[in-house]
Amino acid sequence: MLKNITVMFTAILILSAAGSAQNATVKGTVKDAGTGEALIGVNIVTNQSGATTGLDGDYTLELPVGTYTLSYQYLGYNEVVRTVNLGAGQLLVLDVQMEEASILGETVVVSAGKYEQSLNQVTVSMEVLKPNIIENRNTTSFDEVIQQTPGVSIVDSEPQIRSGSGYSFGAGSRVMILVDDLPILSGDAGRPSWGFMPVENVSQVEVIKGASSVLYGSSALSGVINLRTAYPTDVPKTKIILSGGVYSEPSVDGAKYWDETPALFSASFLHSRIINNLDFTIGGNFLSDDGHIGQPVDTTDDRGSQNRRGRMNVNLRYRPATVQGLDFGLNANFQRGRSLGTLIWADADSGLYRPFAGSATVTEQTVLTVDPFINFVNESGTRHSLKGRYYKLDNDNTNNQGNFSDVFYGEYQIQQHFEPLTGIKDLTVTAGLVGTRTDGEADLYIANEDSSGENTAKNYAAYLQLDKTFVDRFTFSAGARYENFDINGVGDSKTIFRTGLNVHVAKELYLRGSFGQGYRFPSIAEKFIRTNAGGLEIFPNRDLQPESSWNAEAGIKMGFKAGQLGGYLDVAYFHQQYEDFIEFTFNEWGTTPIPFLNLGFRSMNTGKARVRGVDLSLTSAGKIGGVEVNFLGGYTYTDPEALDPDLNYTQIGFDEVSYLNTSSDTTDNILKYRMQHLVRADLEFGWKNVLLGGSLRFNSFMNNIDRIFLDLDELGVLRTGLNQWREENPDGDYVFDLRLGYTIAKGSRLSLVVNNLLNNAYSIRPLRIESNRLVNLQFTQTL
Repeated sequence: MLKNITVMFTAILILSAAGSAQNATVKGTVKDAGTGEALIGVNIVTNQSGATTGLDGDYTLELPVGTYTLSYQYLGYNEVVRTVNLGAGQLLVLDVQMEEASILGETVVVSAGKYEQSLNQVTVSMEVLKPNIIENRNTTSFDEVIQQTPGVSIVDSEPQIRSGSGYSFGAGSRVMILVDDLPILSGDAGRPSWGFMPVENVSQVEVIKGASSVLYGSSALSGVINLRTAYPTDVPKTKIILSGGVYSEPSVDGAKYWDETPALFSASFLHSRIINNLDFTIGGNFLSDDGHIGQPVDTTDDRGSQNRRGRMNVNLRYRPATVQGLDFGLNANFQRGRSLGTLIWADADSGLYRPFAGSATVTEQTVLTVDPFINFVNESGTRHSLKGRYYKLDNDNTNNQGNFSDVFYGEYQIQQHFEPLTGIKDLTVTAGLVGTRTDGEADLYIANEDSSGENTAKNYAAYLQLDKTFVDRFTFSAGARYENFDINGVGDSKTIFRTGLNVHVAKELYLRGSFGQGYRFPSIAEKFIRTNAGGLEIFPNRDLQPESSWNAEAGIKMGFKAGQLGGYLDVAYFHQQYEDFIEFTFNEWGTTPIPFLNLGFRSMNTGKARVRGVDLSLTSAGKIGGVEVNFLGGYTYTDPEALDPDLNYTQIGFDEVSYLNTSSDTTDNILKYRMQHLVRADLEFGWKNVLLGGSLRFNSFMNNIDRIFLDLDELGVLRTGLNQWREENPDGDYVFDLRLGYTIAKGSRLSLVVNNLLNNAYSIRPLRIESNRLVNLQFTQTL
């Protein structure tokens, strides 16, 4: 596999060195058709060579005599095609205006193949979130908006895509989280820091649903969430957002724990501009949030959790005028914060919004990323990219649960578009080398070989991806990845493959199918964690084995247009099957003389599992009369099933443990901590100076959880009221949000944003209550 990839690298490099005669010139500028702004970084492609627009939107192409088709391509804009006839020594000035994509059918994405392509042509299921939904919802943490995506749910900060994951106490993730194509999961536990992501500067968010390990590695077993930040334009931009709000009293009688109403205040800013050849962006956010969860019942403080954080980020990109196609820069992000995490509520009545004694953890967190990069595109359309990340995470936790890690990430990628090199249209080959090293030190992870809490994880990979469109209708994609893992000298390796086909059947009708393999190596946390939370022990498993899967999907995308309103309906059937499936499992794992102290959770390989289902999503944008309309919604049904329900997956010396004797409900062998029905909808209207929007999320009842929680409650050993809660709330949860905005002057808008409008008391992960109603007033100033 490595030999083949080396050959491909060599072939691309040799081909990219080919030159051609130059005896005619095409030059001009490319601008936005609506605003007149110069567009920087537009790709101009011919069958001979290519170019990229500079700071003023200008470009120059040198071509031999002949007739050429010039294709102007830019992320988020409709492609422009021009045909030219060139004579010897001719200078042709060709200025172009590009129109911004207005409906999903013209949306350009990068994540599916690591190059720009139409969303309609990808071979996997994808959703795209635009920045307006993030800003207008008064988003202060990225998980607040990503849970609005069809097929996606957040279970106690852990992302699920199509029921691919359950609950794992924050250890291990089957969803890769990226910012600008760089991983943002912690190196030791694989857990995202949602508040660290720069929600004030978003170009778009791309969500891949389904196995994506070939391009993105181990943690992409169920999918990818990629936040892409925005570059500055030639018009400087400054935006300030201030918001303040209060929490309503809980709807459950007696659950109010405060004397002074909990409040929230947030301030964020963004400034971006071009300074000569330098792209400069700076942004930040400050949050002070009393929160909806109070202090544990064994304390006298009646105030809220008092979450605090401050974050600052800067993006720098330099494009030297003397070297066309070259850019390099540095991005950095820093955050300090304090937060309260809880595992178990005190009870289902008066203690619903307060943690059980000993189950709360206060975290003082420091996070830093530094990301250098360099890109070069030559005249033959060959793109070289080298990028890195230093990721420092320091969680100073109470209860001797601190963890510190340094992650060093590097990736080299070479990509060849073959049209300017050989005349072969719509052929792109992408290859890359990836290396990651994590050095961790933690009180949490002391169950390693020398009980030091010091652990080192290494990951090296090589990938190859080919994308080709035939006769403008058949888009074929195939790829492979070799990956090697090592934790403290114990390693494993795997080669995986994927393939897919998209067929453009009619004008607005697309069929697609894909098959992909996935592989996930256990995290440091899953193998070596040893801690206690709320009287429940969390045990390590040094012998935990990697899990693998394959994912197959068939989908159809159908476009529609009625007047000025257009959009797409997407329907997909998916089937994912796992081997050595890792689940967080309760049992008597300890060996002390006191039996109660031996009870707890442990990550275990549980045999085979399968998740299959149907995913439907609808995206629409346009106008009805003079009213602008934007809609994103969907319904997802999943059938997550344990295929080895009676498998004893304990080690020698322990009592038999299986899916059957640890589950609260074994009907149809449904996996634990899954919601089989998800409904997501967001609808927004804009008319003159008024904006009105609303969101809906429905999560069906979580049928199967760990039976021990119900048993301990019933026996009175750990009285949480969970049996009572589940009996009284068996129908799932509907959550409505509302937003109303008014533009009071040019660039100034005042908005009322209400989350959980009906003030429902609801729980996604059992024993943890979600937020009651939060009423926010938001002011946005754009300069």
